[in-house]
Amino acid sequence: MDRQPPQDRDIRAEILHLRAEVVRHNDLYHRRAEPEISDAEFDALERRLRRLEADHPDLAPGESPAGRPGADSDARFPSAPHSRPMLSLANSYESDEVVAFVDRARRSLDVDDLRFTVEPKMDGVAVAVRYRDGCLVRGLTRGDGAQGDVITANVATLCQIPGELTAGWRGLLPAGTDAWEARGEAYLGLERFRQVNAEREAEGLAALANPRNATAGTLKTLDSDEVRRRGLSVCFYEFLLLDDEDRPLDGGFDDHRQELALIRRLGLPVNDFLREASTVEEIQSCLDELESLRAGLDYQIDGAVIKVDERQWQEALGSTAKAPRWGLAFKFAAEEAVTTLREITLQVGRTGVITPVAELEPVLLAGTTVSRATLHNWEEMERKDIRVGDRVVVVKGGDIIPKVLRVLVDERSGDEEPQPRPSTCPVCDEPTHQVEGEVALRCGNPLCPAVVAGRLRHFAGREACDIDGLGGRSIELFLAEELVRTPADLFRLDPAVVAELPGWGEKSAARLQSGLNQAPVRPWAAKIFALGIPQVGVSTARTLATYHRDLEALLAADPDALAELPDLGPIVGAAVHGFLHGPGAALLEDLRTVGFFLDHEDAPAPVDETREGWFAGKTVVLTGTLESMGRAEAKGLIEGQGGKITGSVSKRTDAVVAGEKAGSKLAKAEELGVEVLDEAAFLERLASGGDGAS
Repeated sequence: MDRQPPQDRDIRAEILHLRAEVVRHNDLYHRRAEPEISDAEFDALERRLRRLEADHPDLAPGESPAGRPGADSDARFPSAPHSRPMLSLANSYESDEVVAFVDRARRSLDVDDLRFTVEPKMDGVAVAVRYRDGCLVRGLTRGDGAQGDVITANVATLCQIPGELTAGWRGLLPAGTDAWEARGEAYLGLERFRQVNAEREAEGLAALANPRNATAGTLKTLDSDEVRRRGLSVCFYEFLLLDDEDRPLDGGFDDHRQELALIRRLGLPVNDFLREASTVEEIQSCLDELESLRAGLDYQIDGAVIKVDERQWQEALGSTAKAPRWGLAFKFAAEEAVTTLREITLQVGRTGVITPVAELEPVLLAGTTVSRATLHNWEEMERKDIRVGDRVVVVKGGDIIPKVLRVLVDERSGDEEPQPRPSTCPVCDEPTHQVEGEVALRCGNPLCPAVVAGRLRHFAGREACDIDGLGGRSIELFLAEELVRTPADLFRLDPAVVAELPGWGEKSAARLQSGLNQAPVRPWAAKIFALGIPQVGVSTARTLATYHRDLEALLAADPDALAELPDLGPIVGAAVHGFLHGPGAALLEDLRTVGFFLDHEDAPAPVDETREGWFAGKTVVLTGTLESMGRAEAKGLIEGQGGKITGSVSKRTDAVVAGEKAGSKLAKAEELGVEVLDEAAFLERLASGGDGAS
């Protein structure tokens, strides 16, 4: 019987809910690059969670995700430790927080005449590049802060990152040093972002939501040529001298201004905006200046970075587990505008999801005229009580695609009308339905013209079959002429018939035929993505291709096995299995008949489950602190024997390595009867090779 007072049960329930939300939103932002809420909303979640955990420690057992750095790790890439932890900055939104930061730094150092710098906070993705003997040797993502994914081939495609330094670089470094690292932010310029989206629109692909998400997805692309085509930029802001084992050394510069100057002289780009300040008033003046320039920049910034300038004071202030004490990110308010919601229209996507869209009285917002904004789904509309005729606040913030932030309820006349959920599809008039546990409303008709057109556009798109000469308008024409209905029908097209269509000819028909001929030899991961499996994006398709090298292997995998793959989980695993053996079965068979599925020599090498070692083929969880090594080293040793590291304990976990201060994962292992290894047993298993007892 639960003897907790009702109030305690409510508080504990809120703590558990907030913890789950913090973990979910961290994953959406850092790993999936699909954030659902703003940074300010996320920070408010974390503050609320910290406050409850501090006030009620007895109701909050185990590890808390509050304050834990987010991770963008991707199992498809090898990982490597950072030379020094790659931390985030603490966020602030009010001027009072800037005052508190300055006062705290002065008080901690007992120094009144501190210098500070102010520079833009780029809204991109953190990267680190290492050079040795004048050559680029490694590129890393931020990862979990302790180690990052190795993306050397991808960063090498960025034209601003030289593969080899120009002559004279040694004279810029202290004598006897030839290795160094620069850290910065990769980003997609706004003009280039608009060009990419125009290209996607011409191909019938969905627009990229914003430059930051596009950058994150691009850097995690296995095709370096595609990274080069995307046209990313980069800007650096931190420099580290390294020894022969990639450990940071002292020296190189005295303050942040010299640091940036050194990076620039070594041939890497830095931002032109850098201001100095000694007082809170001067810092605020710099913030105001930068915010006034914001709308005219060709890249997105979401605020400014304030740093203690001198290196000696930075080192004296140190860092917490998540953020340096010598720096602060000041976030600018999202750009907003007020307008009238004239109409709500409905869009039907390739999976049948029906999305409400706000048709707005055109309004100028962040330098562009906005006339449409996404309303996401009906639950979101009902929560905000959005009605046709409302005066609404529209925001861009970090997104290029605008959204309705809130309704100005006080300005209602009484004539505003709520939009009911549609009971039938606006395109085919078939009944709509909602899957339990999902917020999306769907058209259940697989032959709905909008669904069919979306499926064909997806199949032909660049990240899928990349069929040259087949854009959205061509697909609409083929559908209208009843030449195609399924992806396999594309391969049955008669070039002579196509050549006779309006706007076509023999040359364009031959180009299309050539593109169709190339589709069966596309990478296996691209072909998995082309199938349009629910909840399977480009990244998940690559994971599936890595672990299942052909269609037969993929069809043979059961939902539990799919759920155990990196970055999938039970929901996606069930979706993949359900599609392949349900509504997708006819599609697969149809594609077989036209020769779409060939052997895939281009598939990634399968994960080696046969390497010798006690951990070979075992699923392992690390928890607590080991005295003999860091977590990154332990992970590398386990994976070196063929083991797999996961973040949570389940009945499929083979072993839990528990160091000092092990928390809830240890308790979960004991509850499930999973083998627990203390540090001594862990070291014994590592040393035993393939002969250790199990």
